[in-house]
Amino acid sequence: MNVIPDSAGTLPYAPDKYTTILVVDADPVSRNHTAASVEQLGYTSLMADSDEACIELFGTCMIELLLLDISEPRKTGLKVLTYLHEHSISIPVIIVSSSSDIEQAIFSMNLGAYAYLLKPVSINRLGINIRNALTEFELRNKLMLFSAAITQLPLGVVITSDQGIIEYSNPGFTALSGYTEAEAKGQSMSILNSGANSKHFYRNFWETISAGKIWQGEIVNKKKNGERYTEYCIVCPITGPDAEIVHFISIKQDITQRKKEQEALAESEQSFQELADLLLQPVFEIDLTGNIIFSNKAGLDLFGYTRSDIAQGFEATRLFAPEERLRVLQNMTARVKGISFDNHEYITQKKDGTTFPMLIYTEPIIRRGVPIGIRGLGIDITERKRNEEKLLELNQTLEERVRERTQELEVTHQQMILQEKLASIGQLAAGLAHEINNPVNFVRINFATLREDVNDLGQLVREYRSLFENIRESGPMPEALEKVKSLEKKLNVDALLNELPELFDDSRRGFERIGTILSSMRNFSFQHALDQRVPFDLNQGIRDTLIIAQNEYRYYAEVDTRLAELPPAACNPEQINQVFLNLVVNCAHAIASQKRHEKGRIIIETGYDEEVVWCTIADDGPGIPPEIRNRIFEPFFTTKEPGKGTGLGLSISYDIIANKHGGTLAVSCPPQGGSVFTIRLPLKAAPAPEAS
Repeated sequence: MNVIPDSAGTLPYAPDKYTTILVVDADPVSRNHTAASVEQLGYTSLMADSDEACIELFGTCMIELLLLDISEPRKTGLKVLTYLHEHSISIPVIIVSSSSDIEQAIFSMNLGAYAYLLKPVSINRLGINIRNALTEFELRNKLMLFSAAITQLPLGVVITSDQGIIEYSNPGFTALSGYTEAEAKGQSMSILNSGANSKHFYRNFWETISAGKIWQGEIVNKKKNGERYTEYCIVCPITGPDAEIVHFISIKQDITQRKKEQEALAESEQSFQELADLLLQPVFEIDLTGNIIFSNKAGLDLFGYTRSDIAQGFEATRLFAPEERLRVLQNMTARVKGISFDNHEYITQKKDGTTFPMLIYTEPIIRRGVPIGIRGLGIDITERKRNEEKLLELNQTLEERVRERTQELEVTHQQMILQEKLASIGQLAAGLAHEINNPVNFVRINFATLREDVNDLGQLVREYRSLFENIRESGPMPEALEKVKSLEKKLNVDALLNELPELFDDSRRGFERIGTILSSMRNFSFQHALDQRVPFDLNQGIRDTLIIAQNEYRYYAEVDTRLAELPPAACNPEQINQVFLNLVVNCAHAIASQKRHEKGRIIIETGYDEEVVWCTIADDGPGIPPEIRNRIFEPFFTTKEPGKGTGLGLSISYDIIANKHGGTLAVSCPPQGGSVFTIRLPLKAAPAPEAS
């Protein structure tokens, strides 16, 4: 393959150095020259000298594009095209040939070649064809992916004109309605009209979508066979370049069975109410806002309230003495998050103001893996408390021992936090050394080059001095002058002088990179007192953490930071940095566990409002199964292989955020996959916990 330099000498785009291009050419000179051009264009090149060598590489290397030479007399390259075609291997191929045989070009294109270029090819033209081939290949793959996604989507998808005429429907719609795509195309959406929805309903529907708004709700429709069904439908307008509505897209889900289940649930709730009223102990349910949504007859009678009191909206904290209400709220939050607590005794308060002690046992109400409230059972322990008061005098010694043990546990807990941080730093040490070693190495290489260049310049200066001395003593000496010119040419002085500033700039960037790493290490290792709170920029902590932990995620994930300008939050910076480090490393390990061919993605976003600063750290890893999601903040709980995790990272992170800083640390797993950790810290410093 003959590639000639572009006259401008520049490339109009920025290629990806990780893209590998295989150059197949039987001529070693042409092959090496083309490979060098590929490298000059900014790609990584591989070479093969025959069809057989090329085919062997398919099974061992990740190849994004083929530069294939078809040469006479063996027609090298056609076997490769035939092999790709017969084995349905999808890879862009550019033919570079010295033959202008139109039949050969047509044959190549029929076998899947992207372009047929005649030698010699300018490097600029080669680069443009490579870029276009890779771009078109990626777009085709995306189109196939989008098409497959819509086709395989279990929901019904319908695209109509602005008048509601069906132009496209997917197999999900066929399964939902009974109409095939061919039967539905060209029909009005009114073919689904069951007559169960009012004219006012449809008027509101069309007014909404015609105004460019999204409509969503339930519709009772009719299948092809006349059977009625209930669907949940979302209709979105699609606008053209002039902002006028040109199409509507509808996403439909059959919820007939769900509606039947809701009716069955209503009957079940009635049965539950009747059974609960037979119990002698109070039974209750609380929603996530803290309101009581259910109580049996025993509970109402004990506290002196009626069902109408509950129906009007009743905060559960009203059933507790004022001094208990803060603890009640904290325990409710802990129960919803699946965090255990020991003390279930409370001082409760009746409607008439009288108080009495009660044991309350609760469990979260889980629906589809998500907590939606709390269910509990209460036991009046007035008599038991009288007996306990008598025993209290006998247990003073035991109480002292328990207090001492609690202090020992607190010391042990602080030691565990320190050990976890030391383990994290030790884990990152090799990566930090690697990060520092890279700029040190290229600075060292630059200085070696500078030394050679300075030696060459010194030699040239000495020759000039000798020439001037000879001219001063003996007059013009053409031979000596020619010798100096020859030396200048040999040393390539112009290129050498142009190279010097670049070497100095490269070295300066290396020193700056080392300085950045050392600055982040210094920020990360600085120690404040455990109970000290200082103004801290969370964004700086995130930047330092990403530099420190770069070697943990760089091979598995790209990090996208969306950092808003934040006010300083009063906190312990080292503890907050430890939380950032634990979460970023966890995300990287989660993505790495999938062993993907492509890198994953970690998105870090910050923001604030009047009361808190917040940070979300999200990944597109495997997510957290619902059955263990409520346990991830428990000490020593880990899903990693033995020896690869202590199970303390998330537990310590939660303790730092929630207990030591009065904030919140929550996790969620969006439907599209991955995990999202959300940190919220109060702008005003929370009081540091007192040491026991």
